[in-house]
Amino acid sequence: MIIDPAIAILIFTIALAIISKLIQRKFVDKDKIKSFKARLKEKQAEIKKLVKEGKNDQVGAAQKEMMSINGEMMQQTMKATWISLPLFLVFFGVMSFFYGGITFTSLIPLPLFASWAIWNPASWIPIGMTITTGYYKAYFFYYLIATIVITIIEKVYNKVKK
Repeated sequence: MIIDPAIAILIFTIALAIISKLIQRKFVDKDKIKSFKARLKEKQAEIKKLVKEGKNDQVGAAQKEMMSINGEMMQQTMKATWISLPLFLVFFGVMSFFYGGITFTSLIPLPLFASWAIWNPASWIPIGMTITTGYYKAYFFYYLIATIVITIIEKVYNKVKK
């Protein structure tokens, strides 16, 4: 191998996190999302008031309006998902080709699970830490960390910009 798997996965992960953030900035209108959230809060307050007043027939109509707002908000955020999904799939195909079936030493200690089964939430509890991993686990935790770091940098940048 030309480059250590952990470093290659980290580089790919950071690149994908940055590209995802740029896609999100381009295709998700934050002002619209804020207005949707404000409208949802208003509807929640209205529903709470109607329930207290015992106007159950009007509660259903208000809940339908709330679902409509939620649908509009979801459509707004799904644009970025549909655009970034092909990139994600290509990325995983490349990683699987180069690193599928091998274990390597991670750059950071990762949680160790006795076994992991989606249908058994008790198996989701880590039993320790390990540095030996495969590309799925490395990608997941590297992406989580990269996204947190990028979000912090973005928030600091926005505060300094104001």
